[in-house]
Amino acid sequence: MNMIVRTSDARWPEPVYLRIGYGMPEKIRNPQDALNHLLFRWPAMRGDKYRSATDICSAASGDPLLFDRARTIFIEACVEAEVLD
Repeated sequence: MNMIVRTSDARWPEPVYLRIGYGMPEKIRNPQDALNHLLFRWPAMRGDKYRSATDICSAASGDPLLFDRARTIFIEACVEAEVLD
């Protein structure tokens, strides 16, 4: 039997926690959540890690092989922007 897993429904084994500004900690569970934060909630500081994270999180939304790599790069972007909680 073949099993199909939609990556939009899948979650990382451990979420990534971030805090933007003085807001509450936010839990990011998958590449789609990460991409939404990168595009719509990210601080103005956007360096090389930000660009890499947007690219790979976008690609990982349709490619389960990039799923774990997207988490790693997203964490690096969080460290670069100083939002990792």
